[in-house]
Amino acid sequence: MRRQADPEQLDFEGLRRQGIAMLQDLSKGKWTDYNLHDPGVTLLELLCYGLTDLLYRTEFSVADFLTDQHGQIQYKEQALFAPQDVFPNQALTDLDFCKLIYDSLPAVDDVWITQGKKDDPMASIAGLFTVFIKPHESLFAHSESDEAAKREQLRLEVITLLAQHRNLCRDVAQVHIVTPHAYSLAGEIEIDDSRLRTEIYADIYFQCAKLISCGSRITRFEEARQQGMTWEDIFDGPLTEHGYIDDSYFSQDNYDVEAIKLITLVRHIPGVKNVKSLYLLDEQGHAKEHLRFTHHDTICPVLHFPEDHQKILALRLVHGRSAALEAKDSVAPNTASRQSTRELDAFAEQVSLYLKKFEFEHEAFRRDQVQIDKIIQLPQGQVRQFSDYTSLGEDTPAIYGINRYGVPKSEPPEVHARARQLKAYLYPFEQIMANYLASLQQIRRVYSLDDTLQQSYFSQFLEDTEIPDIEHLYSKQANSHQVEQILREQDNFHDRRNRVLDTLLAIYGEQFPEEDLRRYAFYHREQTDQHIILCKIHLLQHLCELSSQRGLGFDLTESYDTDNRAALQRRLQILIGNYQHKNGRHFSKVLQEKVQYLSHTRYKEKLAKQINFPSNLRVEQTFTIPYIPYITHSDGDNQTSETSSESDFELPHHILSDSVLRNAAFLENYHYYPEGEHHVWLCLINGHEEVLPICLLPKTELQSYALAMQKKIVEINQQCEGFHLLEHVLLRPRSASNANTQDRDATSTEDFYAHRVSIVLPGFTARFVDKKCRRWIENLIAQHLPAHVLPEFYWLDFAFFAQFELRYLQWLSHLQASSSTGFSDDSGNLQALDESAQQLIEFIKKNRQQSTLHYWI
Repeated sequence: MRRQADPEQLDFEGLRRQGIAMLQDLSKGKWTDYNLHDPGVTLLELLCYGLTDLLYRTEFSVADFLTDQHGQIQYKEQALFAPQDVFPNQALTDLDFCKLIYDSLPAVDDVWITQGKKDDPMASIAGLFTVFIKPHESLFAHSESDEAAKREQLRLEVITLLAQHRNLCRDVAQVHIVTPHAYSLAGEIEIDDSRLRTEIYADIYFQCAKLISCGSRITRFEEARQQGMTWEDIFDGPLTEHGYIDDSYFSQDNYDVEAIKLITLVRHIPGVKNVKSLYLLDEQGHAKEHLRFTHHDTICPVLHFPEDHQKILALRLVHGRSAALEAKDSVAPNTASRQSTRELDAFAEQVSLYLKKFEFEHEAFRRDQVQIDKIIQLPQGQVRQFSDYTSLGEDTPAIYGINRYGVPKSEPPEVHARARQLKAYLYPFEQIMANYLASLQQIRRVYSLDDTLQQSYFSQFLEDTEIPDIEHLYSKQANSHQVEQILREQDNFHDRRNRVLDTLLAIYGEQFPEEDLRRYAFYHREQTDQHIILCKIHLLQHLCELSSQRGLGFDLTESYDTDNRAALQRRLQILIGNYQHKNGRHFSKVLQEKVQYLSHTRYKEKLAKQINFPSNLRVEQTFTIPYIPYITHSDGDNQTSETSSESDFELPHHILSDSVLRNAAFLENYHYYPEGEHHVWLCLINGHEEVLPICLLPKTELQSYALAMQKKIVEINQQCEGFHLLEHVLLRPRSASNANTQDRDATSTEDFYAHRVSIVLPGFTARFVDKKCRRWIENLIAQHLPAHVLPEFYWLDFAFFAQFELRYLQWLSHLQASSSTGFSDDSGNLQALDESAQQLIEFIKKNRQQSTLHYWI
């Protein structure tokens, strides 16, 4: 087939045509012609040929560009996530929670969820739901005491699982383990000789038991793929570990068991020829062809293999043969008159063995975790050396003397000089093309999460191996650093790097609030671009969990001293540029561990007792500190300065006030006042033009001390800049007495608890004191909250914030203790939990401001 011309004119003919047109436009009438014999046209064609080689290398598959020297693609480093990482999401709907429980707990045969809680005064609170669990029942009956202990253990496991996967403003009101009602099978089934009668009998009982007991079926991932399902469909909803679960099984409103369903199932069992009749027998021996239960019932049907011989004989398996042959059959019972008690016992024992085998295989399947990484094959590329460069001179006529053979030694010096001159003339073009190939080789670094990357253009130093005898044309000082320096002047790294990271975020529908963060990046004014790059990289590194779990609340069962926070809180820490500090639960504790936090008045009084500083010092009497350069180097996620001692830096006199916390975060507020010839007073200027002499220093230590103090203050500010997310539904009364006698005022009605959160933030840091910054934070939180959740914001001073945290942490400890016991009234923790919750409610009432805005999204 004839090759078509490139529509973008990037093939040889197109490039040559454009080059001739440009030469004609530039040279006007000074060039005689543009025919093939012209050396200028020959060089133009040579350069066009070289460009086509560059274009050829750019047309390899994307996988080839991302493959490293070991033949592997580092997907996480490239921010490319596998289907099992990027498709699943947290459990959101009731059906999702049914799938989650069924997949996580093999002891569960069926599960359904209803809204609210029966016989509870607070049942009308939106967001509460009750879970009904149908436990796995063996076909063989067990003692009631053993079953009761297993049911209580299963209830606690379900509560723990739901506490770990709880969504914001949602909570489980009750987990109810339903009571089983045992049934057995009866009827007449015609079989063949393909299997033993006992095996067929056991298979019928086992398959019918699964149909009656199990609300869903697990399909292996390989089988789901063979059925034509895509990975996007398979991983819809929460990630399951044992296979694909179709949630349509859980969407039925009623629990129906019909004889026609059992007959249809049995007909497909190997060895069964025909089902003449089939129905259920209850424990009293009454026949049932249709059982119907609603999802509000606390009972459920199960199938038990009977111990009574009469009930075993109620399910008759007959061969489709003559009566004479039937009479000779002695393998299994048909009627009590034909079979002895010994034969019935032997038949029941053989059926029991088969049933135990089937149950063991089913339990092993339910507990077998699939290794998805071995099933999903990610694309792999081929190792290619894109940066390999061959000189254009190798394709020139030999008479030019610039290929590997050069100019014969017999030629006069002027011929050698002309060849070197032509080689030097072509060098800039060759260097540009070689740099292009070097950038092509490093494209996987540019499109990666490498936080040490400091360039987006790359170069390579051309030596004799690439261009023969080119080093004779270089100066003695020529080296690769000079080429890199020249290229760096054209490399707007921060702009290009930010745009690349924006592209990687856009793949997943994410957008970083770059413009707003630039406006409020108070602590990174000199390094704003690099700080934003690191924030974007950190967001991409944790994108899967932060995106799929964006509506997830904190774990009620886990310790609150760890990073046990809602995914929204972790996400917002990145978006506001504070990812490097993993804020815990106790922000005010940061200011109380190593320093004494005082009011501004008490700070000045204590400072006056510590030092003898000049009184009535005015701003015009002080001097600004000489410029302090921010010399930094990359250290993983953090940027550290050469004055690395700020991590061990201790604040002067071990005291701190709100004014110092806010003003000492900015170097322009540091001044000095001379004291003698060799010492100076380090001073701080607050927003009221007040001068605070901090300490007396040698003049030589002024700059380093001011920078270390500023870094320490910034670190303290960042450690305090988080927020508490208080879900009102978790404050509801738990104990029966409190739920019945709860005062129904404006803060204890159902509207107060349903879909509402209180966002409590510190209003005393250098950045959070800015009202425009506060409004940005509020909008950002409201945008990332689930649309049905109504936030209310509280900006508290240090004293009120510390009081809130004292009550909040006490309530959290009671909540964890009650959760560990399944919120049982017998534990005695519910009363203390309700009391601590009421204290929080009262605190919110007292500190609610009229100007507080509500956000509905």
